[in-house]
Formats: sequence, C-alpha cells, structure tokens
Amino acid sequence: MTKYIITTESGSDISPQLVERYGIHVIPMHVTMGSETYDDGSFDVEDIYHFYDKTGTLPKTSGSTPQDCTVVFERIFAEHPEAHIIHVAYSAVTTVSYNSCVIAARELENIHIVDSKNVSGGLTAIVVATAKFIKHNPKATPEEIVAFVEDVRERTRFVFLPQSLLYLKAGGRVSNTAYLGASLLRLHPTIILENGYLVASKKYRGSYERCLKNTVKDFVTNYNIDPETLTIGGTPGLTEDYKQLGASTLNKNGYENPQWFSAGAVISSHGGPGAFGIIGIEKK
Repeated sequence: MTKYIITTESGSDISPQLVERYGIHVIPMHVTMGSETYDDGSFDVEDIYHFYDKTGTLPKTSGSTPQDCTVVFERIFAEHPEAHIIHVAYSAVTTVSYNSCVIAARELENIHIVDSKNVSGGLTAIVVATAKFIKHNPKATPEEIVAFVEDVRERTRFVFLPQSLLYLKAGGRVSNTAYLGASLLRLHPTIILENGYLVASKKYRGSYERCLKNTVKDFVTNYNIDPETLTIGGTPGLTEDYKQLGASTLNKNGYENPQWFSAGAVISSHGGPGAFGIIGIEKK
C-alpha cells in the first residue's frame, strides 16, 4: 500500500496539533522586517504590527524558495524512501511558493503538487480534508488524491473581515481614496478568495460588532457549509468578545462548536490586527 505524506507551506497557518495529528510537513515562507528576514512561524506574529508602528512600513512577505522545498522533500524521502508526497500549495497567483516546489520536484520522483487556490485557514481546511480523504481511501492513486484536492478547493469558502483597511492600504491593495471613504462611512469591506486572489467583496456598514454578526449570518446563509469544516478565528488583537460573538452567532444559526484558527504573519500583515475570519467547505 502506498504511503502518502502531505506537505504545505507555513502560510497555511496550520496548527501544531493538526500537524501532529495528520503527519503534515510544513515548508517555511518568509517575512522581512528591515534588513532581517525570518522564517514564517519563528517569531511572534504581533512583531509585524510593532514593526509597522515603529517604521510606518509593512514587513515584506515572500514565498518558500526551491531550497526550502528541497530540504523538506529530501528529509521525507530519507525517512520514507518509497513514499509519495502530496504537496497542497499556497495560492499560486499570490506567491512564488508553488513554482519553487515545482522546481524542487524536478530533481526528485513521486511528488505531486496541486495549487489549493487558498491561503491561511482556507488552505488548512483543504489540507485536513485531504488527509481525511487519504485515511478513508488508503488505496487511492496519486491522481485520485490530486483530483480530490482540485474538487474540494472549489468548494472552500474563506471570508475575512478587517477592522481597518490601514494595512491593506499600506500594502497597496486598496487606494487612499477607498481607505478614507470607508473610514468616513464606517464601512467594513470583506476580503474573499476568488480564483486564488484576495479580493474585496461585500461591504458592511456600522460598528465592527454589527458587521461581524452580519458577516457570519451571510456566510452560513449563502453557502451550504459542512458543519465539520466550519472554522473561525482571526489575526492577533481579535478580542475574546469578538471571538465569542462569532461563535454565538453561528450557534443561533444552527452551527455549534466551530473549529478555531489563529492567523499567522503572512495573512496578518495584510489583514491588520483584530481581523475576523470564517472558513468552511461546502457540501457537494
């Protein structure tokens, strides 16, 4: 029986508990603050906000390099020479990571790379779904596993609600005019994944509390989400009150005990502090 090992990038924000449970191997992405570059996950995420407050400049995020990928792939094969690697990649249109893995895989065999078209907790949802698929289908071929990932990625929904557009403006993702207009009108645009891109979507008006509740209600109304995949969380600075508001709003709409995620440095540098996210995979 073929042994499959799943790899992904650190920008998936996959938790240590899920890494251990499913035997996931994580390839580092990178964050540059000033003249220093760090592996994503090797420092406190709030450091990116301290850096911005101090310098007025956003940290720069960058994808995994071919060498990063090679190190992880070769380590796996040294321990499991006959294994097949299923690499579920961070959205290919947003970073070089996917191409880096393709380059690294040219010198090796039995590596199957698929673009998740997702980031952060959305990518984690796809990785976990893939791990469960392999567990329940131990005789699946690599082609069948890749086909599963390509199917489930199209049903994965991820909506992000920033508390402020300041970090998106600083990163050039929204204009100064849009930023000022949203601030004056108390608008909170949501950010969604569309064909792998982070794009602005529905705008909510009013207090952040009101916008968060409406975001959650619209999410479960618009999408036929599998309850086992429903996940909420956010970037550092999201208060316990807002977390519980998200959970209680889900409960009132028939969804109990959501999973939780904590956003890492890559997505947090765009969403800014205190952003809320909700993720789920639609039923077929």
